[in-house]
Amino acid sequence: MYLDYINQTYPIRRIKEEKQSFQKYVLEAVKEAKVETTKDGKNENIVIGNPETAKVVCTAHYDTPMHSLFPNIMIPRNKAVFYLYQFAPVALVLALSLGPVFLVNAFHPLSRQEMVLGFLVLYYGLYFLMFRGKKNPNNYNDNTSGVALILGLQESLNPEQAGDVAFILFDNEEKGKKGSKAYFKDHKEAMESKFLFNFDCVANGNHILFAAMEKAEGTPEWKTLQEVFSKEEAEQAGFTTHFHSMKDTKANSDQKSFPCGVGCMAYKRTKKGLLYTPYIHTPKDVVADNKNIEFLKKYVVRFFEVV
Repeated sequence: MYLDYINQTYPIRRIKEEKQSFQKYVLEAVKEAKVETTKDGKNENIVIGNPETAKVVCTAHYDTPMHSLFPNIMIPRNKAVFYLYQFAPVALVLALSLGPVFLVNAFHPLSRQEMVLGFLVLYYGLYFLMFRGKKNPNNYNDNTSGVALILGLQESLNPEQAGDVAFILFDNEEKGKKGSKAYFKDHKEAMESKFLFNFDCVANGNHILFAAMEKAEGTPEWKTLQEVFSKEEAEQAGFTTHFHSMKDTKANSDQKSFPCGVGCMAYKRTKKGLLYTPYIHTPKDVVADNKNIEFLKKYVVRFFEVV
């Protein structure tokens, strides 16, 4: 329900007015919700319940990215391929920036200052067009899927669980995890050892990966999570679960802002076993399966019951 409605009604949540419109919707839909502005005044996180006293905090970012000509393909378990892909667009921009400058210089010699200025103008112009040119209208997986899951989870809580679980929808993840970083800074004492479960891009792919920060790996909650999301039950539902450390996993989302954070993402897998998520930050991000949302909701609620 939430996934389709948010995609249709609040597809872009990038500037202040768009975010405030979505915030109003959440505040009306969830009585316990409030908008908390971080102390630096730059981020407006939506908080449901009391994260400081809750046993577990579940999170997702609600802001959306700009349109990119190159999809931000997430490759969590192969660092060589990940860094190679990350470098490719930068290399292309460099080539397209340096090439014309050297070509002009070959026919009409330029001063060093003119060459540097020409390169900078071309480089930042191309960078803006390729990565920051306009808002992306389609953000089904990134991260409307995580937002829909959070709202579905809070709706599924039993009254007696209300004080044990809290939820936060973070602002400005797409600008360097600024919302979650500021929240941790403002609530460091309470959140230092808090088990935090972050959902980002969870609805495109049937391989569900959980990645734990070092401090989270030593908690009973991490062990319970693995028991609840058993591989056998997941396979019966058509999913495969993976549990890894953030030390050897590339999963750049808000769980990294918290010492006891755990990230949850969905991936596809190639025939050779490479996990990946396509289409992120492009207009092709229109694939988000409600089956993923229902699967995660069912077992996360079971996790709440155990912890």
